[in-house]
Amino acid sequence: MARKTTTKSKGSVDKWKLKKMYDVIAPDIFNNVIVGTIVATDPETLKGRTINATLSKLVNSNQHHIQVKLRVTEVSGFKAMTKIDGMELSRAYIGSQIFGGSDLIEYVFKVETQDGETVRVKMIISTRRKAHDAQKKQVRKIAEEILAKTASRSSVDQLIQEIIFGKAGSQIFNKGKKIMPLGRAEIRRAEVLKRKA
Repeated sequence: MARKTTTKSKGSVDKWKLKKMYDVIAPDIFNNVIVGTIVATDPETLKGRTINATLSKLVNSNQHHIQVKLRVTEVSGFKAMTKIDGMELSRAYIGSQIFGGSDLIEYVFKVETQDGETVRVKMIISTRRKAHDAQKKQVRKIAEEILAKTASRSSVDQLIQEIIFGKAGSQIFNKGKKIMPLGRAEIRRAEVLKRKA
């Protein structure tokens, strides 16, 4: 039986040959490092695409447990420029913060930044011993006030930067430990709900 052969029509074009590679560029706060490459036939289709990168890759550190979410906002030549859309701690890291006899307290807040963006923040606080409800409420109030105040005087990028590098968590820890013995106070996840541009 003769083997069937297929031939491309003269007008057909190999789609892969039309694809081009674009470098994904991190925002200014990460010194515009290249975090990877993406492929597309039309650069306009890259806008809005999201890429996850560990903080260790962005700043050459050992903080592999922090994932930073970047979103492509514009394309210049073969460079896909990005903005921060959020961050998240790995589950393995969170699990490592739980010890016998301790509580893991979680809070969720929405804060508005100086430039009018809304960010949903998920906070985790580990205690060195079991916490009472009254203590939890006091620490929640401290966390909410610090995050709201920080957001109100920061752009969305500045806020996410403070969260990523632990500044916001440190402020909450230092005040919260006066209420009850704390192990850690960290932002588990931060997500920009809607960007104006």
